[in-house]
Amino acid sequence: AGWKGGYGRVVIIRHKNPMHETRYAHLARFARGIRRGRFVRQGQVIGYVGASGLATGPHLHFEFRIRGRPVNPLAVQRVPARPVPKALRAAFDAEVRASLAALSHPIRLAAWE
Repeated sequence: AGWKGGYGRVVIIRHKNPMHETRYAHLARFARGIRRGRFVRQGQVIGYVGASGLATGPHLHFEFRIRGRPVNPLAVQRVPARPVPKALRAAFDAEVRASLAALSHPIRLAAWE
C-alpha cells in the first residue's frame, strides 16, 4: 500500500499463486491497518474509493496481473469452488436473493466537486 504515480493511492496484493497480483488504485484513503507488508483476507476492507493520482473522478481502478502483465479478469481460468453444503444452502440462497434485490434498485451518488 502506498502512492504509485498515476495510480495514486494503491493497494497491490500478491496472491498465494506468486504469478498473480491484483491492484486497487485511485483510493481516497487506506483502511485502518493497511500498509506495506501486511497480510489481508478475502472480504477485508482495504481502502475507500477516491480520485487520487491521475483519476479525473472518483472510481476504483481494479487490475489483475499474471507474471506482471495486465489481463482481463473475466478471461482468467479460476479454480472451481466447492459447492455450498446442503445445511447452509437455504441461508446462502436467502443472501443471494437479498443481494440481487439490493442491486436491482438504482442508487444515488453524492455530487463530486
